Amino acid sequence: MLKWIKRHIVLLSIAPSGFIFLFIYLYYDYAEHGKNIYGLVMHLTDTHIQDLLMHGMVSLAPVISTITGFLYERTLIYKRSLEQRVEERTVSLKVSEERFRRLSEELEQKVDERTKRLQESVHYWKDTFDSTPYGIFIIDKEYKILRLNRYITQLLGRTYEEIEGKKCYEVFHDSDEPVKSCPLEKAQFTEKLEGSEFYEPSIGRYLWIHVNPVIHEGGIEAFVHSIVDITELKEKEQSLEKGRDAFLNMLRDIHESYNDLKELFVGITRAFVHALDAKSQWTKGHSERVTMYATQIAEEMGLSKDEMENLRIAALLHDIGKIGTYDYLLDKPERLTSEEFQIVQRHPATAIEILGDIRQLKDILPIIRHHHERFDGKGYPDNLNGEDIPLGARILCVADSFDSMTADRPYRPSPGIGYAKLELKRCSGTQFDSRVVEAFLRVLG
Repeated sequence: MLKWIKRHIVLLSIAPSGFIFLFIYLYYDYAEHGKNIYGLVMHLTDTHIQDLLMHGMVSLAPVISTITGFLYERTLIYKRSLEQRVEERTVSLKVSEERFRRLSEELEQKVDERTKRLQESVHYWKDTFDSTPYGIFIIDKEYKILRLNRYITQLLGRTYEEIEGKKCYEVFHDSDEPVKSCPLEKAQFTEKLEGSEFYEPSIGRYLWIHVNPVIHEGGIEAFVHSIVDITELKEKEQSLEKGRDAFLNMLRDIHESYNDLKELFVGITRAFVHALDAKSQWTKGHSERVTMYATQIAEEMGLSKDEMENLRIAALLHDIGKIGTYDYLLDKPERLTSEEFQIVQRHPATAIEILGDIRQLKDILPIIRHHHERFDGKGYPDNLNGEDIPLGARILCVADSFDSMTADRPYRPSPGIGYAKLELKRCSGTQFDSRVVEAFLRVLG
């Protein structure tokens, strides 16, 4: 109740004034016009219009005072509400103003920082652009030079002002129209990186030019040109070409000399072979045939070109040690005694003694020395076995044995190719390497 009275104190202060006024008026009429209620009622119902209006207005005084109090109270409440709202808005505006001021300061600081960084970036990229060791300039679709770096000015010996805004073909080629080999013409159609080499007589330099289109929103906006001075490279290239020609001529001379030496070497080798053949009619042509068989086996087994060449020379020289063997042993019509066979067995070692000082034959000597070794280790001169025997020597052993079995000898006639094939198969894995035998039988087949 007390809270309600406090809320409506204004209404309670104004509204009673109408009732008080009505009470005073009634008391006055009562005092003036009658000392009883009847007289007062008669006075109040007086038919004079002025008095009736006066009585009506006085009767409405409580209502008017109540309405006036209510409206005044509402006005005060609304005013206080407006003031509170204005105060709240003022505080809010002050807060917003302070926040806006801070944001403005922060934004201004960020703009200053961004501007500073942007300026630093511009200076950095401008310095980088000018410091590149090759020429860069940007050209629009009308061939007008929009940007260029210091390299271009140094290359052409002109200032920025003399180059910027000019047509590129006017500056570089002193021409009124684009040159035919200009890569920009091609880049306009391909929309890809294009390049070409130029010799520019106005500056006496060889230039390599790249043109890369700058494409924006599906269309070419400009072209980035890069120019590299390749004059020194061209001069070195020309010098290298001259040196290359001289080197090729030298190689040609060396090759001819090598062929001459090779022919001389082959000639000497064949002379050795012929000297050996001359010792006995029974060995005539033996080395040539063994060489043919050995190279056929090597080819069947897939040996390299160098291995086949070494084998070919080894086959030609494999019996060169027999030069030191007594002639009568080569022509003896009976089988050799054990002592005589031991003398013949020395011919591989004798061959090494004859050829050992020739440095170029170092890869051939093992083939010659071991071509009488057996796969089972019972051969001579070193009793090697299996894979310890050089492959070339294993091939030469098969070829040499086959020719010996298919040729006449002073102590017997040739037993024939069929017998030789059977012997190769029988001795495969013992006297001969089975892989070599299989390859030779394929050749013979």
